[in-house]
Amino acid sequence: MFLMKRSVIFCLFISFGYLSALSQLLVTDARYPDSLLQLSKNTKSDSLKARSLFLLSDYWSDIDTLKSKKFLTEGLKYGDKFPYVKALYYYYLGGYYYSINPLKSREIYLEADKQLSKFDIKEAYLFRARSWGNYANLQQQKDEDLLMLDILLSKTIPLVKKAGNKEYLAKYYTDAGLVFENRWQYDKAEEYFQMAISIYDEVKVSNMNNVFDTYLYSTQNYVHTEKLALAKIALDKTKDLLVKCPSAENYINYYTIESLYYRHIKAYDKSIKSIRAGISVAKRSKNVYLKEGLSFQEYKILVIQKKYKQALDVIRNIVENHTLNWSQNSLMQYYELSETYSKLGNSEMAYAWLKKYTKLRDSINTKDIEHKISTLEVKFKTAEKEKKIIALNAENEKANLSAKNSKLFSWLFGIACLFLLAVATLGWLFYRSSKKLAVQKDLNHQQQIEDIDRRQQIKIVQAMLNAKEEEQNRVARDLHDGLGGTLAGIKINLVHYATGKSNNNDPQLQQIMNQMEGSINELRRIAHDMMPKMLLNFGLEESLRDLCESLASKKLNIDFKYLGIKHTLLPQEQMNIYRIVQEALVNAVKHAEAKKILLQCSQTDNIFYITIEDDGKGFDPAHLAKGMGIHNMKNRVSYLNGQIEILSAENKVGTSINIELVVTT
Repeated sequence: MFLMKRSVIFCLFISFGYLSALSQLLVTDARYPDSLLQLSKNTKSDSLKARSLFLLSDYWSDIDTLKSKKFLTEGLKYGDKFPYVKALYYYYLGGYYYSINPLKSREIYLEADKQLSKFDIKEAYLFRARSWGNYANLQQQKDEDLLMLDILLSKTIPLVKKAGNKEYLAKYYTDAGLVFENRWQYDKAEEYFQMAISIYDEVKVSNMNNVFDTYLYSTQNYVHTEKLALAKIALDKTKDLLVKCPSAENYINYYTIESLYYRHIKAYDKSIKSIRAGISVAKRSKNVYLKEGLSFQEYKILVIQKKYKQALDVIRNIVENHTLNWSQNSLMQYYELSETYSKLGNSEMAYAWLKKYTKLRDSINTKDIEHKISTLEVKFKTAEKEKKIIALNAENEKANLSAKNSKLFSWLFGIACLFLLAVATLGWLFYRSSKKLAVQKDLNHQQQIEDIDRRQQIKIVQAMLNAKEEEQNRVARDLHDGLGGTLAGIKINLVHYATGKSNNNDPQLQQIMNQMEGSINELRRIAHDMMPKMLLNFGLEESLRDLCESLASKKLNIDFKYLGIKHTLLPQEQMNIYRIVQEALVNAVKHAEAKKILLQCSQTDNIFYITIEDDGKGFDPAHLAKGMGIHNMKNRVSYLNGQIEILSAENKVGTSINIELVVTT
């Protein structure tokens, strides 16, 4: 059975003297995040502060993505001026996207390796190895276990050897051994497991989960090769390690391998007892995939006990409700279904499932079941063929008499058929190639038309946005200079009138003056929203800061970060960025009922990044209402050749909006 899982990231950089106060704490220790937070607050070193925040981001990446992103962004703020720390940022950014966007995570891990390759130090080699290790695990999740093995052997293990980190070397030996085991190459798997165990015996281990995994997989491998005495020794060691790393997942995996061992020594009652214990833990922890592994062990025992109907119910339930589409698991399950149906005398279903098994096995280059297919096919069609066999026996005698005379003709006819078949095949290949070329030309032409339409649409959007901005500026000037001046003149005349009156404490007159003052302020606010003078006079940063302060209140805190922005942005680009942020913040205030909002703007080369996160009510982005505000915001993003990503979910807390814009450098 396949038991691969992602290892916990726990390195504390003690090889370079960093975070020495945490060197005795494991990532599973309850004090771990608090200790990192205190270190980040108390240290005077920006480099150490950044790395502490990176570790906090990594800790929260599988628990709370908003917290993880917050710590990651804050860490970059302190570490941006240190080239090596900034290179490490890409490794932790890959960890942030590991679960929520595997495709982006793979791309970022490749960038992390590229950035870290500039530094010839052991720690850089270690982080490059870990980047490739996580990249390999992401490939394995796509059912690319052979690609994972290639990456481990050609990239990860050579790099970790350069780093001189034996504990991680043992971990990656275990990962490689597990791939060999899943491919039924048990001797190779045993070799790599033993290399890992030898290393663990001689070094001080920081993460006992990795040692537990190695002994667990080694036990499984010994059982598969019927080395049951060695399997018992490894199983006892695994049980001892379970006390040091008592997670629900570890208990389920242990019970699975324990039941496998007991089944092979024919202690079926003990095997069932282990299965029941594992399923109980799996139900409490809602781990459906590992529960499938235990159910498969139950199925194997039922088959041994010849309880085929019960076994069929178990294996069908596994196939119909499987959680992960790993080909090795499916291959084994299809074969077992075929065997069970065959034992129940249902040749038709046995043949159907064996066909599925064969198709899948052929796709992974295995060819050892043709004889089984033929046997089942004959068994399935026996009733139909019995009559034909009698007739064929009668005709065989006549056929044998004419066989010698027709043999030469048959050879000539066969050669002619082969020649015609070859010609037909070449003609078909030529036709298919021509057809593909024509289709490709059509696709290229269609792509050119779409590109022209896209550029035309961008021009239309640009014209609309410019016209809207100019109209807003005109109306704002008219309101401010025209109606605003008129109202200000009326207010001055009222003041003079009130001063000239003998009784200038007239309540009605004072009320009118107060209303006039409110109207003037409201008019100025409207004019400012339509044409922010702060943007014209003081630039984008001060305008955004002023916008945040105007929306903030006692019930709403807005945290504004402006990092590494170049002061060469064109006025039109600044105006579009301001409008995008204004719309996003107003939506968060009006609809999300947020109490905290984080706004961060940063720039790398010609890419301008905007991140807006809030703790308000989430929504389903797929059913996002297309109001004028959201529509205009997306138009402005498209105008700047940008991309917008909205991360939110209905009935959940928090929304994250990530925007990338292309600006002038």
